[in-house]
Amino acid sequence: MKSCAALFAILVCVSGGGAAAQDAKTKAAAPGAAVELHGKLYRSVFSAGADALTAADVERLPEALRARLTTYLSRRAAFKSQYAHASDTLEVMRTDAKKRAVERAIVSLLDVPGIEKLAVDFVTRAPIAYEWHGLHDAPLAEAAYAEGVLKGDPNSPLVPFLYVFIAHRQRVAFEAFEAAKDEEGMKTSARRYRAFAERARAVEDPLFGALMTDIDALPYVYLKATAHPRDYDAR
Repeated sequence: MKSCAALFAILVCVSGGGAAAQDAKTKAAAPGAAVELHGKLYRSVFSAGADALTAADVERLPEALRARLTTYLSRRAAFKSQYAHASDTLEVMRTDAKKRAVERAIVSLLDVPGIEKLAVDFVTRAPIAYEWHGLHDAPLAEAAYAEGVLKGDPNSPLVPFLYVFIAHRQRVAFEAFEAAKDEEGMKTSARRYRAFAERARAVEDPLFGALMTDIDALPYVYLKATAHPRDYDAR
C-alpha cells in the first residue's frame, strides 16, 4: 500500500509540474509577456522627448511583438500630418502641435484603412490642451471627449487607441488630484484608469497591451506622485 501511495504521489507531482511548466511556457510565449520597455514605447506615443523607442530596442523582443512594433515605428517615421489649421497665436500654435502629436500617435498605432481621416476628425474636435498647468480639468475634459467618441461608435477602428488615451488622461488627472490633495478625485480617476487599462490589455493587437504595461510600470506620467492609480483605493 505504501509503495502504491508513493507511486501515486510521484505521478501527481510530475503531472502538476508538467502543467505548471506548460503554463509558464504559454505565458512566456504570449506577445508582450514579461516585456520591459522602460517607458520608451510610452514616450514614443505620448511625448516628443528623448529616449523614445527605437529599432534597436525592438530587436530583443518576442517575435510577434517585434513585428508589430516594427510596423509601428515605420508608420511613425513616415507620418505626415493632414491636420490643417491656421494658427494665429502662440497658444493656438502650441495647441495645434499637441493635436498633431495625438494625430501621429493614432496613425502610427493603428494600421487600418482610413485611419488618417479618423485621426484628423478626432484631433479637430477633441479639446486637446497644449498644457494642463498642473490641474485635472483639461485631462479630464480630453478623457470625457474620448469616452463620448467611444460610446458614439463602439466599433470604431479608434477603439484600442481610445482605451489607452482615456487611461493615460485619467492617470494625468490622478496625479493632479494628488498634488491638490483631493482624495475623492484620486479615487475616481484611479477607478477609471483601471477600467480602461484593463480594456487596453484585452485588445487582440499586442501593441496595446505592451503600451499599457509600459505606462503602468512608470512611477508617474505627468507630476511626481507617491501613489499609483493601479492599486489606489482598489477594492
